[in-house]
Amino acid sequence: MKLFEKIADHLMGQINSGQYGVGAELPPEVQLQKDFDVSRTTVRKAIDLLVEKNLVVRKKGIGLFVAPMLSTQNILEMTGIIKPGTYQHHKKILKENYLRKAGPYYSQLLKIKPSALIYYISFLEVAKTSVVKEIFLLPLHYFPDFQVSIIKVLSALEITNSGKKKVDKLEQDLQLIVANAELAKQLRCQIDEPLFKVSNHYFDINSEPIAIEYKFASNTKYVVDFT
Repeated sequence: MKLFEKIADHLMGQINSGQYGVGAELPPEVQLQKDFDVSRTTVRKAIDLLVEKNLVVRKKGIGLFVAPMLSTQNILEMTGIIKPGTYQHHKKILKENYLRKAGPYYSQLLKIKPSALIYYISFLEVAKTSVVKEIFLLPLHYFPDFQVSIIKVLSALEITNSGKKKVDKLEQDLQLIVANAELAKQLRCQIDEPLFKVSNHYFDINSEPIAIEYKFASNTKYVVDFT
């Protein structure tokens, strides 16, 4: 076995053991080079091998991540009603990430106590011709090991499946709203301009709520499928 294959095998073992979970960020190539005392070329060959095996995703300018288990096709099949018309390469810009109490409104939606803690995460998905704002509400009890770095590489469904429970059902709602000052600035539109607001409520096999996601977009194109 060649040296780069041994390094790839070692990293594969760490991934399979759960040391690096789905969406987790791996050490950068420079750090791996120091850890294994090898050349940059050897490290890159090892990473290339893991990429070929669909175990690692290399995000240019961002880093190395454990590859997600689900594909865009899985997400389309899961959501059913609203399907994005096109997919573009985009970057994700984290805006907010903190723990807060669920409060009376979200505790009712998530079926948890008002005093229970939930992650509030908001970020922008920026593509060449569009910006989408996303907000995730994740109960701490279901996502005790949540790492915000997974936002950079995982899709919405993959993020929701990274906790203790797995998604079995999805309730989705589409609203037409108008942009307030904050949304107008973030989505590069005018105040009071019409926006799409998509609400996704994720449930487990027992119809218990797992997480809530909101999406806001001004020029996102959707295809409505009633079949």
